[in-house]
Amino acid sequence: MVDSHVLVGSCAQIGARVHLSAGVTIGGVLEPAGARPVVVEDGAFVGAGSSLLEGVLVGAGAVIGAGVVLTGTSRLYDLVRGRVLGGTPGTPLVVPAGAVVVPGTRSLAGDFAREHGLGVSVAMLVKDRDAGTDARVALEDALR
Repeated sequence: MVDSHVLVGSCAQIGARVHLSAGVTIGGVLEPAGARPVVVEDGAFVGAGSSLLEGVLVGAGAVIGAGVVLTGTSRLYDLVRGRVLGGTPGTPLVVPAGAVVVPGTRSLAGDFAREHGLGVSVAMLVKDRDAGTDARVALEDALR
């Protein structure tokens, strides 16, 4: 299901039963040679205003909350398992299957940043998909 004002770049790969909400941007890759496309596997839900760019792989059934921005080299803070997932120029950032990812913030280090209370936007894996998550995205099944 594709909502209004969605941009999907060339070479992006979108699976079956994926919901792309309003204003989603999915990056594609034509060049340089060897660059990775964005892949969104079956059954995923991508919330309004989210951007998936530069080689992100979103696992099957994952839920990307509204406003999340991920690139192939972003860090994804997994609060469930206490780890940081990240991509490199050689390997994509992989959002695990069934993950629920929302936008968050992280404080910046350094005296200047602390003095001014500065932080940076990050993506946080807050839980694995469950019956409550399924209920929140159930409208899609009704519309199909």
